[in-house]
Amino acid sequence: MIQRAGRLLAPVLASLLAAGALPPPASGAEPPSLRLYAAKHEIRLERWSRREFPLDLGVWVTPTGGSFELRVSRPNYGTPVGIVQTDAGTGEVLRELPADVLDGWYGLQDFLHVKVRDAAGAVVLHRRMTFCPNGFERSRVDDSGPMQPTYPGWCSGNPFTLGTVWGIDAGWGVDPLAYTWVRSAVPDGRYRVRVWIDPRYVDLLGIDPLDAKVRLTADLVTVSRPIRRDRTEADAQTRLTRAPTDTDPAADTIPDLVALPAWGISVYSRRGRDYLAFGSTEWNAGPSPLIVEGFRRQDEDVMDAYQYFTRGGEVLGKAPVGTLEYHAGGGHDHWHFRQFTEYSLLSGDREEVQVSGKQSWCLAPTDAIDLTAPNAEWNVDQGLWTACGGPSAIWVREVLQVGWGDTYFQSVRGQAFDITGIPNGRYFIRVEVNPLGTLYETTDRNNVALRRIRIKGQPGDRRVVVPPWRGIDTEGGGFGY
Repeated sequence: MIQRAGRLLAPVLASLLAAGALPPPASGAEPPSLRLYAAKHEIRLERWSRREFPLDLGVWVTPTGGSFELRVSRPNYGTPVGIVQTDAGTGEVLRELPADVLDGWYGLQDFLHVKVRDAAGAVVLHRRMTFCPNGFERSRVDDSGPMQPTYPGWCSGNPFTLGTVWGIDAGWGVDPLAYTWVRSAVPDGRYRVRVWIDPRYVDLLGIDPLDAKVRLTADLVTVSRPIRRDRTEADAQTRLTRAPTDTDPAADTIPDLVALPAWGISVYSRRGRDYLAFGSTEWNAGPSPLIVEGFRRQDEDVMDAYQYFTRGGEVLGKAPVGTLEYHAGGGHDHWHFRQFTEYSLLSGDREEVQVSGKQSWCLAPTDAIDLTAPNAEWNVDQGLWTACGGPSAIWVREVLQVGWGDTYFQSVRGQAFDITGIPNGRYFIRVEVNPLGTLYETTDRNNVALRRIRIKGQPGDRRVVVPPWRGIDTEGGGFGY
């Protein structure tokens, strides 16, 4: 089977292609489309064990006829998700695509095929691949496009995502196999490989059949595992422009923080106690990013936090909004903002039963919720970024861009609700963003979300029933469509 690995083992495009190395882009009135391009037609695949090997073949997906852009969205939670191809400059719909091409929010299902044959012609591997146009491994193929990618660096979503944008800029390419690993007993040797785009997408996207396939030769070789060396990157953190204090910022310079209902809800038992675990997502509906910076008090594990107000990327002001604290251990070991969210368990008549011990966060854009929202930032890898800092940090920055949410799972003791002594029955999980009102935002009317649940079972074997929310079954794995 194919596995995704988090190790940066894929070879990158060694150098920019010489002039004329790629055929010229398509011209005319046809919408932009896609093509496959092999950086080399003879490659070497190195594996570190007999059990698995990387399938990075150096095959790139590049656009033709301009930037290739898709928008995946639904106007509300009661409407099925749809997908269209849009003009990268105007947002005009160029093509409507059938919804069944979607692999959730994660890409185009069964877009790519990879078939590997041995010297005798026998097929030793054949895989169908979902394709994410927002692939993390991106390279320029010529200088016809922007210096930096426009689109997000990954495809993602959660049960409450409303819209996202996938795309490849003109002059750029995406390596769809960069982090793909195969667990198979294929022996070392020389193989013939064919990679092609599924004929359905060739028809749907108007792909030139000659651009829809590549052939290459691959040598699979087992090598000794390289010595791992830790690298310390230079600290690139810099303060935002010095700004005057402003406790009455303009509405277009602040975010709208929105709480979404709890999801991924489960019950587990440990050491004679029962716990209710859950996930939560809070997001920024705009019109401006949430930017919080912390400056450390000398000889203390506390930072004074300030929210910065921007318009068009220009810093206009700041205001004090509380503190950050250093969270050691538990896989954190970085700085958390203390005033962002509060979780509580309510009884069926909405009386507070318990408050989660989770009280601090390192804010970061983990889930695209609505990248079709005005001022949404598609590529959060560029520009302002979240830097959670370490024990010696004197400064951190935490950012939640427009259109993005930050998801946390409360699954450990102290964060999950201890329901050992709580009777079976109906309850609510309450999520409140900005509970102290210290952060500046356009409205607080959407700061609270309730999720109805029912607790059942016996001690040591408790269960939870979670009805769909607005028709979305967040617990079934399909995310409602």
